[in-house]
Amino acid sequence: MGLRYDQGPLRRFLLFSIPLLILAMALFRFGLEAIGRAPDPLALAPNGGHELPSWVVLATWALEALALSALYLLIYGRSGARWTSGLLAGWIAWVFRGPLLVITVVGVAGLPAAAWWGMTVGWLVLYSFCGLLLGGSAAVSNLEP
Repeated sequence: MGLRYDQGPLRRFLLFSIPLLILAMALFRFGLEAIGRAPDPLALAPNGGHELPSWVVLATWALEALALSALYLLIYGRSGARWTSGLLAGWIAWVFRGPLLVITVVGVAGLPAAAWWGMTVGWLVLYSFCGLLLGGSAAVSNLEP
């Protein structure tokens, strides 16, 4: 049994969800920078750390938004519950962006774990919000599994 969505609602869903998710990620990053809690690249590579070019950050957000939208479609196609599917997709993504990333960074770089674990809470809020945005995008675009 394959997933089948009508092309019109699917197209509208992607046109709503991807820009909204990119905007949410950008605003989250802006907020972290505004309060001084953004990750410091020099902490990971003290001898040669540098900021990523803006186009790389934007491309990363776009890829992440596309992946979150695809994960949402897979979950929603099986369950049919918009908001629950959105939260589930966000929380699944958070596992990889939050705890697993922190364990990797702390383990490989030998950095103190406290600051990184604090960031996972913020990421949980971000990905929960992104999941709700996905549910809202599905509702607005009349996407049905």
